[in-house]
Amino acid sequence: MPEQKKAMLKKLLLLSFIFLTSTSAFAQIRVDGIVADAKTGERLPAAHVIIEGTYTGTIANEDGEFGLIVRSFPATIVVRYIGFETQKKTIDRNHSEPLDFLLKESVAEMEQLVVTTEDPAISIMKEVIARKKIWRAKLNTYRAEAYSRQQLLNDTTIVSVTESVSEVFWDRRRGPREVLKSRRQTANMEGADNFAGVSYLPNFYDDELDIAGFDVVGITDERALKYYTFKLVDFTSIDNKIVFEISVEPKRKLQPLFEGTIFVLDEDFALLSVKLKPNNVIVFPPPVQDFNLYYEQQFSNFGGDFWLPVDVRIDGLVEVGIVGLRFPPIGFHQVSKMNNYQVNVTLPDSLYEDNSLFSIDSTTINKPDSVFTNTVEPVPLSAKEEAAYKTLDSTATLEKSFRPKGFLTRFIDWDEETSDGETTVSVGSSSGEGGNTGNRTNRKNGFASKLLSNISPVGRFNRVDVFNIGLEHERRYYNRRLRSTVNFGYSIGYEDYTYGAALSWWPLANTRRFVVSAKYHADTFSSYESDLYGMTFASTMPLFGFDDYFNYYRNERLEIGTGYRPPRHRFTYRLYYNYEEHSSINYKTSYDILGRDNLQRINPQIEDGTLSAVRFQITRGDLTNNFGVVELNGASLSVEQSAKAIGSDWDYTRFKINLFKRFNTFYKKRFFPNALDIRVNAGTYLGDLPVQKNGALDASFGYITPFGAFRSKRYIPYQGASYFAVNAEHNFRSVPLEMLGWRNAPKTGLSIIAFAGVGKTWNTSSNITRYGLVGTNDLHLEVGGSISNIFNLFRFDLAFRIDEPGVFPGVSVARFF
Repeated sequence: MPEQKKAMLKKLLLLSFIFLTSTSAFAQIRVDGIVADAKTGERLPAAHVIIEGTYTGTIANEDGEFGLIVRSFPATIVVRYIGFETQKKTIDRNHSEPLDFLLKESVAEMEQLVVTTEDPAISIMKEVIARKKIWRAKLNTYRAEAYSRQQLLNDTTIVSVTESVSEVFWDRRRGPREVLKSRRQTANMEGADNFAGVSYLPNFYDDELDIAGFDVVGITDERALKYYTFKLVDFTSIDNKIVFEISVEPKRKLQPLFEGTIFVLDEDFALLSVKLKPNNVIVFPPPVQDFNLYYEQQFSNFGGDFWLPVDVRIDGLVEVGIVGLRFPPIGFHQVSKMNNYQVNVTLPDSLYEDNSLFSIDSTTINKPDSVFTNTVEPVPLSAKEEAAYKTLDSTATLEKSFRPKGFLTRFIDWDEETSDGETTVSVGSSSGEGGNTGNRTNRKNGFASKLLSNISPVGRFNRVDVFNIGLEHERRYYNRRLRSTVNFGYSIGYEDYTYGAALSWWPLANTRRFVVSAKYHADTFSSYESDLYGMTFASTMPLFGFDDYFNYYRNERLEIGTGYRPPRHRFTYRLYYNYEEHSSINYKTSYDILGRDNLQRINPQIEDGTLSAVRFQITRGDLTNNFGVVELNGASLSVEQSAKAIGSDWDYTRFKINLFKRFNTFYKKRFFPNALDIRVNAGTYLGDLPVQKNGALDASFGYITPFGAFRSKRYIPYQGASYFAVNAEHNFRSVPLEMLGWRNAPKTGLSIIAFAGVGKTWNTSSNITRYGLVGTNDLHLEVGGSISNIFNLFRFDLAFRIDEPGVFPGVSVARFF
């Protein structure tokens, strides 16, 4: 009998569970509808829709459409919009039809104002500030549900859409926190790049607001009347109450403030809505050419004592560009709404265990369908946003949508992409290694034949080639899956021909992530590797009578390589085999076009012989040399093995690393935060390394002092079989100038930069004597400072050598990003 009772009890519990879960599943319904002007039919965007007697509600989208989850019945749905009569409709749980609201204009009469010397808006705002002080003193905490959606747009269309559902917490003493419950985004965005949220957005009822790193006095701060001019410009009504329309203008020209329009409810003297933008003091330095930001926000007391944010809507447009580099306009649109407030409740202490503003609910983060459908009321997508979700796929990257134009784009590494968006992996020599046949200009087919249309002149100058002049022909075949290059030239100095051919093939039909290549070159090579300068760039120094940057040798090389980048993988893997014949060049000249008397140094001998080696390389990110114009974040590690067993004259293993990294440091909320840029360049070896495989620590290019080079070492780099260098610079932007009282400093674009560098090379004493190597005696140590963005183009550097005291001025291209 006891067993029967237990079994019956289990059945009853099971039935109860089924009943309860079924009730909760069917207890809520979703109500959809539109809000429009009853007279004109015009949709009313951002109309406030709430369930009467609760903190639950939503807003209409830009097309006047709304969606609302109702959990208890009967329920009265209330729609409010400034200038229109509030409308209510009651529904029960069987409601299934669209719930449309056609609002009538509200007409209310205002008592005649007494004309005084003081604008009526002054007394209205004094009352708003006084009322706020009373109810804000009683508001200690709140928690709410939030939904946020962000758009990025270029000058033609939506580029991406990101959405989030979260729970927001606010504590008077400890500040805001946000727990991300779920997120979704168009297919061209990763979840990790979805930054939609609300806790960092402004609440225009606050005393001070952080706008892009600027502390701005709020319009309801008790100091507001000292900073703003308020003027009554019109009035309307809502719920038979007068609503004052008040213009807001800054009183202080050098203070970051707001301007625009606010709406104040009579009798309650509460903000109902704001339409504001930052004044022209909130600006950003070049390369930002234009910056516009507009805020709209609504408030409601939901029938209670506290006026809380209903939404935040933001529209922005940024235009970025400099001479030679201009991006498409970057548009930004965000709509966020908060509802279901719980006021003066106890908040979990776990939210404030660290300083992180955001945290993620791991139990729901990957459930966008259920969370977005059943727990919140997303602001309905517009037709354009729905189309974006359908059409934007993983190939529609932000890099493609905002790709700049101009000659400086050559300093930015844009992965070559196919028409279907696949990344093209190329296989070439490691940075700084091998001959450089000069700059090449591609030409489109014109009246000439296809053969002639793909021929480009190439050239360079140094003390052994003197002038190397030639031609290069490049063609692509089979839907750009096969590329051939042929070059031919002549060095009039040591009187020999340079020539070569290369073939690259992407064999996979549906992707270009895999490539094989073969090339043969007979050319002049540098006898130490530079990751900063190429041989063509270095031509200008000896041509104008300055010391030649490189030493040279003759190299006839056959290289076979392959490369692969796995899908959704940040690393590219490359494998090479090289067979090379190295020989010294016994020639040099001191010719220059200015007729200067500078005598060039002898071109030293190398270790002649045959090299047979295998090299493996892993790269990640962007390592394109840009002389500090824009930030770089990338790393490369290579290992090269040469062995007599495979036909080489040398047995060695060589290791090399090259790293660029940026860290945002201070004022991170600014469009361009303070930033620390670091470059690490190091290499070493095991075995018998020939001198022509040495590495280099780059020096300044005369008085041109780019980032990554030692600014207190001129003309000739340090050479070493083993070497390391760390170069770092911290860009304080215009912050130091602002701290000195120069409020307009951001407009000038001027930046203050501090830099430092340390490095050392290791060579055998016999190699130094025999081959004339230039190495460090001990550590090279330098520090210095820069003023960047002079005339929005240059920077002036002043370096101080510590190990061998000296002062070294220089100039370089400004750091723009």
